Amino acid sequence: MDKLTPSQKRELRDAFDLFDKNHSGTISAKELQGVLKALNIKASDKETENLMKQMDKNNSGDIDFEEFQNAIAPSFFKKYSRHELLDAFKKFDTDGNGYLTFDELQTVLLRLNNNLKPNDIKAMMKSLDTTGDEKISFDEFCKLFE
Repeated sequence: MDKLTPSQKRELRDAFDLFDKNHSGTISAKELQGVLKALNIKASDKETENLMKQMDKNNSGDIDFEEFQNAIAPSFFKKYSRHELLDAFKKFDTDGNGYLTFDELQTVLLRLNNNLKPNDIKAMMKSLDTTGDEKISFDEFCKLFE
């Protein structure tokens, strides 16, 4: 995937470095199991081995950053349709009022095991809230995915 922005490449590099526990510049099968566990994906040793084979294009036995980027970027930076975004928004908007409040956003982030502090969530809301009404509209929500 060669159309990544510098910011997207940095994001992937940060993720790669997080999973490259021994800082070898590659992700081993054991480290890949850690990645899957962190993503709450249960995979047997055989499934992990198959995933390694799919990602390890140069057959080195490890996943280098380029292989990681090529495997992860297409789904990580996928463009969502307006319909997909609306479905997600409706699930997050638990009271159905057409806006995401601080409490709704916090609930979603907790469900995703994101341990952001309330001040971080407030800062996120402020950056998305272009109208200053302390709520996130659907259009404001969509800007997250542009």
